[in-house]
Order: sequence, then structure tokens, then C-alpha cells
Amino acid sequence: MTAHQVDPAPLAGSWVNFDTTATGIHVVDAALDHSRLTLRITERGGPEPSQGALAPTTTPVTGAILPAVPLADDIGATAAVAFLAEGPLGSRHVILVGYLNRGLLTIDVHTVHPTETQIPNTMYRAHFFRFEEATPI
Repeated sequence: MTAHQVDPAPLAGSWVNFDTTATGIHVVDAALDHSRLTLRITERGGPEPSQGALAPTTTPVTGAILPAVPLADDIGATAAVAFLAEGPLGSRHVILVGYLNRGLLTIDVHTVHPTETQIPNTMYRAHFFRFEEATPI
């Protein structure tokens, strides 16, 4: 039996957060390397706010490149409609669960701060559009 491959191509491209004022992930560049999917994350503001700062800066910060596992919506399907990625982003450990819905990308971001026990674990959901296809209102 041969391994079933899921084509990550439907997820490829630059995805921009609809909420232009949100902190956290601002842009996700999903790139293909043969049948592998990688995510290059750009966040709005620093991933490590300075001591005493109430909010991160608005300067974009590019984080690590994370490998992602493309996922199909059915055992017989070959096109990816979702992904799962996990790894370090600054001093945080993140789990990203992304899925396409009517041409938009929704990402659930789960964050753990393993070295900063006073910072609570967090989860948020963000919605992204393809940079090449539209602009936010």
C-alpha cells in the first residue's frame, strides 16, 4: 500500500490578518517545498513586549519558519483544506490549527510560555485573506 499524499498547494500564498489593529499574527506566508508546507510567521509588534509596556509595538516582527502538516477533509481527498503546525515562536511554544473556509483562512493559535510561568497560556482565533486577491475594508 502506498502512502496517500495530500497536496498542500491550496494553502500556499501570503495570508493577511483581516483585523488590521490586532496584535499577534499579522501575515502567514505559506510556502511549498515539493510536497512539504512551511509557514513563515510575521507578527504585529514584538513577540516579547518590553517590561512595563502595556502593548506590543506596531513594528512587524518575523518569527521562525514552522513546518506544517497539510490535512484533507476526507480520507479519499487529495487537496489540503487545513494544516497543523507546532514549534517555537520567540520564547513561546505555539500550536497553529488553520483551515480554509469559503476562500478565507482561519487559524486557531494556542500559545504556551514554558519559561514564563507567570504568563498564562492563551488561545485566539484570527481570520486571513489572500494578499494577492483582496484588501481589507
